[in-house]
Amino acid sequence: MRPRVIVFDLDGTLWNPEMYELHGGAPFKHHPTRHDALIDRAGTTVALIGEARSVLQRLFNDPSRTSERERTYVAISSTCDEPAWARECLSKLFLDDDRKVPLSTLFGDLTEIYASNKAAQMQTILGKIRRIDTTVTDFHQFVFFDNQQNNIRDVSPLGVASVYCPGGLEVGVFERGLRQWAEKKSSKV
Repeated sequence: MRPRVIVFDLDGTLWNPEMYELHGGAPFKHHPTRHDALIDRAGTTVALIGEARSVLQRLFNDPSRTSERERTYVAISSTCDEPAWARECLSKLFLDDDRKVPLSTLFGDLTEIYASNKAAQMQTILGKIRRIDTTVTDFHQFVFFDNQQNNIRDVSPLGVASVYCPGGLEVGVFERGLRQWAEKKSSKV
């Protein structure tokens, strides 16, 4: 069994550096040698962290993501300082080496990128999903990955399995998060 909703923060969780650390910003262009990176206007590289790309590829290709029963939804909850830059990065970073499937495809409308408490963003994500899938009923069906402790503290009281990953989505973090969700779920039964 898997979480019905998997939510990722962006800055410091899926990629580095954080948008506020960029001095060039948009427009972003593709890195000449890396498919998991972009270059901003000043030449700074924005790159996916650790196993972020492979995890996102797995989620994109997982049949449960589009299953009519027990569908898995993948979402973004981000309070980054430059939402337009983040959205551009999501549209220009790709899940495949042929640069045909942008990351944004995986998340669709479940992309909350604006200044707000992460608990409020979770409420918005749940509301969007409930409108299309009544089997997603509460936050115990969620797992959330974030590199900031304050966001973990804000979201955990909702019942979300919140995974603190200070180094981002490094190797093993995703699997640890799935185990943490399963343990939390089994303790509720």
